[in-house]
Amino acid sequence: MNLQERLHQIFSVRWIQHFSFWTVFLLLESGRFANLDAKLIPKELLLEGISLFFIIFLVYLNLRVLIPKYWNTGNYSKYILSIIFVEVATISTLSFILYKYPEAGFKRFTDLGLWKIMMMNTFKTNIFVLSSSLFHFVKEWIALKDENLKYTANAQEQLAAELSVLKAQVNPHFLFNTLNNIYSMSLYDSVKTPEMILKLSQLLSYMLYECKDERVRLEKEIHFIKNYIELEAVRVEDVAKINLQIKGEDPGHKIPPLLFIPLIENAFKHGISEKQETSEIRISMKIAEHSIEMEINNPLDPVSEKYMNSKHNGLGIENVKKRLQLLFPKQHTFRITQTENQYTTQLSLSV
Repeated sequence: MNLQERLHQIFSVRWIQHFSFWTVFLLLESGRFANLDAKLIPKELLLEGISLFFIIFLVYLNLRVLIPKYWNTGNYSKYILSIIFVEVATISTLSFILYKYPEAGFKRFTDLGLWKIMMMNTFKTNIFVLSSSLFHFVKEWIALKDENLKYTANAQEQLAAELSVLKAQVNPHFLFNTLNNIYSMSLYDSVKTPEMILKLSQLLSYMLYECKDERVRLEKEIHFIKNYIELEAVRVEDVAKINLQIKGEDPGHKIPPLLFIPLIENAFKHGISEKQETSEIRISMKIAEHSIEMEINNPLDPVSEKYMNSKHNGLGIENVKKRLQLLFPKQHTFRITQTENQYTTQLSLSV
């Protein structure tokens, strides 16, 4: 523990704070005793004791009662009125004592007059009250700042942990479906099985070495999407037509990895309609300087619709929604439109 941390630990103790505060002001007050006649010191000490009693009463009434009851609850007008009333009452009582009892050693105050005595006590008392209030507010502000920093650090750790879980959910989900596709083709001894295995190898390479970063270049994600679509196209070439359009020039955007894949995967899973000989899946992406827009249209098969409404489905979509809320708060729009036989997904990102 270094000196700064040790001092911070020491002065964080409440009684040390208060002891330090009063010691500083007592030292300042004791300066006027330096050139004072020794015979007058006892009377001056009595005067200081009486004054200090009233000041301590006022300071702690302010710190322990008025600030917590009114200021901390937002009743600022009541606090101001209360502190003014208490100060007037306290200062008036102290001034009356000094003015009315000259035999106690306060004769020099009698010569000043009651009004001047009150002005003098008001000035002196307010130095203590304002200083203690300022000290209290600064201490509260520092404590609140430290608490906010701890909360922010904890929130960031929690966010990172949740994002890791969400991103980890994408890989098994994607691999499960892709391996099922390859297995299905291998049962028929398809000559395209090796090609699909090679495509899968390229996809795995991207997922292992690129997706560990929080953000990847958009061009790499697009290349991954194209490989994925080519892999799926082999499987559905006899029953589906795939239309991929990418418009606009990429200015170097970076996005979270595997953000779009669950949406595309969802289209392939539910976009093969048994009512049509050939289904069409349309995927379009528009890239601008500060935005990325994706729209996916696919037919909706009644059998798939029942599955999509079941409690076991929707992992990919829910995953995307959570990641968008965490990574693009108030910087995205995500909309799903569903008709009797058409399913449309629209995603817009501000980047």
